Amino acid sequence: MPALWIELGCEELPARWVEGLARQMADRTAAGLRAARLLAADAEAEVRWTPRRLVAKFAAIPAQQPGQVEELVGPPAAIAFAADGRVTKQGAGFAAKNGMPAEALYRTKTAKGEYAALRRESQGEAAATVLAAALPGWIEGMDLPKAMRWDGCGFKFVRPVRWWSVLLDGEVVAAKLGGLAAGRRTRPHPTLGGVGSGLAVEIATADEAEAALAKGFVVLDPAERRRRIIAGIEAPLAGSGRRARPDDGLLATLVNLTEWPAVVAGSFDAAFLRLPAEVLVTVMRDHQKYFAVEEATDTAPGTAKLAPQFLAVMDLDADRDGLVRHGNERVLRARFKDAEFFWQADRKRSLASRVDDLRAVTFHARLGSYFDKTQRVARLARELAEPVGADAEAAARAALLAKCDLTTELVKEFTELQGVMGGLYAQADGESEEVWQAIYDQYGDQPRTAAGAALGIADRLDTLAGLFAAGEIPTGSRDPFALRRAANAVIRICAEMGWHLMLRGLISEALATFQPNPSPDTVDALLSFFKERQERFLQEAGFGDLAAAVIAAAPDDITQQLEHAKALEHLRAQNRGAFLKVAAALKRMRNIVHKENWESEAVNPALLTAPEERRLRAAVEAIARDRGPSFPPLRELTAIADLWPILDAFFEAVRVNDPNPAIRANRLGLLAWAGRELSQVADFSQIVIPGE
Repeated sequence: MPALWIELGCEELPARWVEGLARQMADRTAAGLRAARLLAADAEAEVRWTPRRLVAKFAAIPAQQPGQVEELVGPPAAIAFAADGRVTKQGAGFAAKNGMPAEALYRTKTAKGEYAALRRESQGEAAATVLAAALPGWIEGMDLPKAMRWDGCGFKFVRPVRWWSVLLDGEVVAAKLGGLAAGRRTRPHPTLGGVGSGLAVEIATADEAEAALAKGFVVLDPAERRRRIIAGIEAPLAGSGRRARPDDGLLATLVNLTEWPAVVAGSFDAAFLRLPAEVLVTVMRDHQKYFAVEEATDTAPGTAKLAPQFLAVMDLDADRDGLVRHGNERVLRARFKDAEFFWQADRKRSLASRVDDLRAVTFHARLGSYFDKTQRVARLARELAEPVGADAEAAARAALLAKCDLTTELVKEFTELQGVMGGLYAQADGESEEVWQAIYDQYGDQPRTAAGAALGIADRLDTLAGLFAAGEIPTGSRDPFALRRAANAVIRICAEMGWHLMLRGLISEALATFQPNPSPDTVDALLSFFKERQERFLQEAGFGDLAAAVIAAAPDDITQQLEHAKALEHLRAQNRGAFLKVAAALKRMRNIVHKENWESEAVNPALLTAPEERRLRAAVEAIARDRGPSFPPLRELTAIADLWPILDAFFEAVRVNDPNPAIRANRLGLLAWAGRELSQVADFSQIVIPGE
């Protein structure tokens, strides 16, 4: 079967979008081909991309759609056929409408009864015909991060589309995309391939396309470009006692920015090493897209002392005259000089002297300045720190200074260093290690100190509470203030620190600074928002369907949820049979109570007439009596799992809806009480049972 090649050629695409766009184009095309009966259900595209092209290749596409037999269901048989079996006027009309004789009608049974039907056989169309008609629509329907209409490009796309090639084996598919006809010509590398001289690459067949592009200095496979960059980084440092500082994010960006990558090594004045390493690395990585180089000591990669060297990736074959190296060194020197000037200028004032300057920096139009936020966060951080044994004074001091680096020149120039520079300035000012590290770590999810954790939680809770109170609640994919990320960070920090903090209380406390009497609706909205993030956190931690069960049992305590999920997963792994039986029994218990809308948990021992209900009550009482710090979650869950024979016996022998109203009420109360007591660690009724 012929191979299919699709290449969409654009002006340079943003590195952060190109892979997603390529995969989306391939996925949409694959879905369309399957719907058109031209691709097997398990077949996938080979996806390739560069900054100037998106490519999908399918190894085997039939030259023609397979024939299809379809049943056309018409009017009910009683209408289409007379009592003697002859076709009625209505039946004949249905047949004629579909271009078939009345004799072709037959009876067929459906879920709605017996109907008249026709069987129509159709020959499949040629694959090239299907593609010519449908492929442009599949591409034009892509979900784009930013869609614009460009001159010379008759449909919206993120960048102008300048060419596209569609080949079914060796034949061009006659498709038009926004008025642009598909062809077999593609473009080589814009510099090395000689595009300016009018050269182009001719693709003979779909299978030869990638090799043809390689002759035009285009490495189409991103994995191969990655290998080239890694090899190019390692080569100039071999035997030097130095190594490139690891940076997977930068590597991925450079793979998506180049078509024919090569690495050039450069150096800078060692005097710049007096600047903080964080500043140097940020300038090299974020502003110039260079790899920093460090001394290959015994310390972990990424933490060793920097060397006065860098590695730049260029989209060229070589820098024979050293012009690229020289240009990069010159630009980097200017950047470092700027950073040095800002560092020295900022150091003339302490962070503490900048607190009042925050009055002029707006946090949110309806929530005041960063000075106002600082005061709120300092109070909240102090109150958070005390119950968990963190240094409350350090947390409050760090909160007071945390945003002061917003007023520094270096952070205004290099915004990526917000927080980090605050920590470095605080360290240079002589602030305690607990304080400066807390400031340094404030935007991360793994603070090094308890005071840093208190600051990180307090800052994010203040932001969440304030923006929810202001009505800035995320909806769908809209989250302009990154509140989902803030909630995720609160959850991760609590789990990392092992702190048992009650979310409802924290939220109410944070909201109280904006609403003296927090609205229950706002509290519930924020709790619901957190619940979604908690469930995702537990699912990403590998607990899947157990997440809902532990959140239902402990909705406020993130750390407890994690502890309970681990215990529940262990129980399921060790004793799956008992786990599933008790889960099914407790779900049945809950369903009975809910069906009867029963709320009372009152149980009269004198009315427990059946031995099975007395055994159930005694067993649940024993678990409730033993519950406490010395009875960890796994022990309680194991005890609950051991109840399954008692629960089975109860449902086998006891009639809950007894004719005697008093006994019926007592048994419903027993189930309501037992269900609540047995759901303290996890709500088993929330667990998915196979086969349900």
